[in-house]
Amino acid sequence: MNERAKCSAILVGDEIGQLKRIEWQTKQSSVISLIDDGPLHPSKSIVSINQLRDSISDQYFLVARKDHEIFVYNSANGEVWPIKYINKNKSHLVGARCVDDQNIVIGFQDGLIQRINVENDLCYARYKPNSKAVNMLGINNSDNFTPSNESPRKRRRIEKNNLTKNSRTANEISNERQNIMTLQNPNWNVSNTYLTCFEVSGTKLAIGGFNCDLKVFDLHNGQSIFNAKSNNVDWLGIRHNIWLSGLEWIDSDSADPHLIATCSRSQPFVLIYDIKQNYRKPAMTINLKSLNEESKVLSFTKLCSLSSLSHYGQSSSSMIVGTTLGRMIAIDLRFKGSTSKILGSFKGFNGGSIRDIKYVQESQLAHKIFSCSMDRFVRIHTMTKTTRTLNTKIYVKTRPTCLYPIKTYGDMNNCLKKSSGNDSSNDDDDDDDENDQKIDNCVGY
Repeated sequence: MNERAKCSAILVGDEIGQLKRIEWQTKQSSVISLIDDGPLHPSKSIVSINQLRDSISDQYFLVARKDHEIFVYNSANGEVWPIKYINKNKSHLVGARCVDDQNIVIGFQDGLIQRINVENDLCYARYKPNSKAVNMLGINNSDNFTPSNESPRKRRRIEKNNLTKNSRTANEISNERQNIMTLQNPNWNVSNTYLTCFEVSGTKLAIGGFNCDLKVFDLHNGQSIFNAKSNNVDWLGIRHNIWLSGLEWIDSDSADPHLIATCSRSQPFVLIYDIKQNYRKPAMTINLKSLNEESKVLSFTKLCSLSSLSHYGQSSSSMIVGTTLGRMIAIDLRFKGSTSKILGSFKGFNGGSIRDIKYVQESQLAHKIFSCSMDRFVRIHTMTKTTRTLNTKIYVKTRPTCLYPIKTYGDMNNCLKKSSGNDSSNDDDDDDDENDQKIDNCVGY
């Protein structure tokens, strides 16, 4: 692999609706203006930051807020533009995920999952007919004209039917032009059941929530692929609540991922399912109950699956899980059968609940782990096969909810070609020194 990823900055979203960009080396932060819609408030909390999948560059990011606002941020020039879409849902937005360079998936708290074509959405604005405004202005279309000899009661009934018909036609046309597809609309009562997390990998969508166990759907046709069997009944037959707090596809970069891990706020287990098997129970159960020194049961908040360090492109070999007590635990998955190994915990935490975990693989020897927690710190660790070292921690004034590292790449081959072509007339020793210097400048180490 000739390209090496390096983090240049970190995007951090907070609980009052601010998006901040933190330069990693200088630790300088700047607030990115999303939209001028009044004062900051927890109802405008940023719920997710994800990278748009683009074959050309990795500079576009998808930012979603709790109040149904979705933005695209360009990390190269700092531009921000909103995504306007049809929305009649009144529950909170849980997040937005990217499917490809044209489609995104959004999820609401009441379980509604929709797929939206972003390319059509950015170029199309929808205006809903307002019957009250039409009546006040006295506007009558030729198609909706009614004879004056009709009774007022009958005329009002005809006008109401015409307006309803026209409104339904406008909705159908707008849905067709925007290519909006509803994958799930259970209309849950959010006081008993609600969506908390969902993840997209390839053509598959996995969801989970409070009293909603793992479900997997096909993004093309919306059909259900897999439903996990709930094990929320104890030996006395008493049913307990399920509270999935994190989902993570293992080896998500493969063409057909089939392993998915879940963590829960109500159980001290990390469960790994194989959706290819006709078996609804987890293929692997990782029990972390023994790690807690207190009487309180471990409660997990986030999962992060890491790629293998031995060679680029191999399947995931380790995983990181965050807890509500401010701990991050590394787990090794390179064991046959249904066993795993706990590598240990990360250092430098003060007890704040972990909100988000991301990683960047900079070399074949180490990962850079980025995390944010409720104690208002963004921490950066270096994780190798044997160590988990804290590099730095950055204080932010507001509580962070999510983050995403901005990556830059350096191509070793391109640097070698450019340097050899420009310095072909120099001596061999001078060429070697200059080439080494240019390679270091290109990679950025």
